[in-house]
Amino acid sequence: MDPLNDVRQQIPKLWNRNQKEIVQRIRDEWGFSEDFTEQELHTICGIIEVNAFEVGQDPIKARALFPKACLLMHDCTPNTGHTDDLQTHQLTVRVLRDVKAGESLTLTYAHILQGTLKRRQHLKEEKFFDCNCRRCSDVTELGTHCSALRCTKCRRGLVLPSNPLNQESEWRCQQCPSSVSCESVILLLEKLSQQLECIGGNDVAELEAFLHTQSTVLHDNHYLLLTVKHSLCELYGKIDGYLIPELSQQQLKRKETLCRDLLEVVDQLEPGLSRLRGTIMYEMHVPLLIEAGQLFQGGVIQRTELRRRLKEVQRLLRESERILSLEPEGSPEYGIAEAARDALKNMGTV
Repeated sequence: MDPLNDVRQQIPKLWNRNQKEIVQRIRDEWGFSEDFTEQELHTICGIIEVNAFEVGQDPIKARALFPKACLLMHDCTPNTGHTDDLQTHQLTVRVLRDVKAGESLTLTYAHILQGTLKRRQHLKEEKFFDCNCRRCSDVTELGTHCSALRCTKCRRGLVLPSNPLNQESEWRCQQCPSSVSCESVILLLEKLSQQLECIGGNDVAELEAFLHTQSTVLHDNHYLLLTVKHSLCELYGKIDGYLIPELSQQQLKRKETLCRDLLEVVDQLEPGLSRLRGTIMYEMHVPLLIEAGQLFQGGVIQRTELRRRLKEVQRLLRESERILSLEPEGSPEYGIAEAARDALKNMGTV
C-alpha cells in the first residue's frame, strides 16, 4: 500500500492539514511523540487516503482498509461493485457483469454519473493519479456525452474537448469552427453547479426549471442534468404534493421518461448488477404499472397490450430485486428489493 508521500507532500493544503490535525495531535496533545515519528504518521495518513474504502451508513461513516480489495485497479466504467456489512463492515466485492478471462477486475473511486473533468479532478485531488481509462480518453464518454455542451454559435453542434486528457486543450464544436477554452468550460460548470446547489433538494418546480433552461446549454446527458433527473425520478411519488395518488398522467409520464433517460446512460457506463441501475428500475415500474391500468380501464388499450405492458413491469421488478437483494440486509437498497418482491407477488401471473 503505497502512501505516495512524495506526491502528497507537494500538496501543501493536504500535508499541512494532516500535520496540524493528525500528526501534531497524536504526538503533542496525546503524548505519543516517543512512539511515532512525524514521517511514520504521515505515511499512515497516506496509506488511508490512497487505499481506504468508505464503510457504514449515515450518520456514522468511517474509512477502512481491506488489503485484498485495494489491489483492484480503478476504472471509470468498473466491472465490480462492493458493499459492506452493516454490523461487521466486512467488505464484499462482486462482479457487475460477465468478465472475460484475463480481463482486469476494476472498481471506481469516482461517481459514475460525473463528467470527465469532474472525475479526473476528484481522482487527482483525492487519489493522486491521472486517470487515462477508456472512458476518460473518449471525447464522447463512450457515446453518452456526459460532458458535452451545446454550441451557442451554430445551435446544432456539440462542443467537446479536443483532448479530454489535457485540461489545457480547447473545446470545439463538431459542426462549426467555434471553440472555447477549457478554462471557460470549467467556469461555466462551476457557475451552473452553484445555481443547482441553491435549489432546495425537494423543490420539484425549480429542478424542472433548471433542466428546461440549461438543456439549451448542456447535452441532455450532461452530468449536471443527469444529477437533476436522478433527483426528480425519486421525488415524483415520494414527497408531499407529488405522492403517487397526487400525480397527474403527465407527471407519471415524466417520471417514466426521467427513468428511461437515466437507464440509457447507466446501461452503457455500469451495466449489470449496478446498485444505481436497480434503484432506477424500481422507480420506473410505478408509472408504467399505473399507466397500464388507467389506459385499460379507459378502453384505450386492449387486454393483449395490457399484458405486454405488465410483463415489462414484472421484468423491471425482477431485475431490481435480483440486483438489490445482494445489498446488506437492513440497508435502504435491500428494503427496495423486498418491496419489489412484494410487488411481484401482488401482481400474480400475467
